[in-house]
Amino acid sequence: MPLNLSHVLLTVGVVVALAFSGCLTVDPSLRADTSESSVFKTLSTDEPWAGHYVRAIAALRSTSAAKNVTLITVIRANGREYDAVDVGTGQTTVALWVPAAQNSTLVASDSVNSTTLDTLNVSSDGRYIV
Repeated sequence: MPLNLSHVLLTVGVVVALAFSGCLTVDPSLRADTSESSVFKTLSTDEPWAGHYVRAIAALRSTSAAKNVTLITVIRANGREYDAVDVGTGQTTVALWVPAAQNSTLVASDSVNSTTLDTLNVSSDGRYIV
C-alpha cells in the first residue's frame, strides 16, 4: 500500500512531538529470562521506536500451565497495574504493552479460579532521544 502525504506528515509530526516531549526511545529492546518459565517461551518487540511504552509480543509455551492462562497482567516496578490482556483458548502469542525504560513483571493467571500460573521479570531499554 503506497504511503500518501498525509500519512507521512502525521508520522513526522508524532515523532517530532515525542522527541520534544522527551519520551522517544529508538530501537527499544526487552530483556527477560524465559528459560525457567512454564508459560512464556519468548518475549520480543518489533517496533523501531517507542514512546512511554513498548509493544511486546509474548510467545507462549505449549505446556499445561500455558494452556490454562486466561489473563496476562503487566505490573510496574512500583506495584501498580500497567496493562492487562485477555488470553483466548489456544492462543499462542499475545501482544501487550510494557513501560519503556523500566522494569516490570508479567503475571500469567487463570482468572477463572484466581490462580497465578507464572511470573516473568522484564526490563525495557533503548536509545533515548531527549
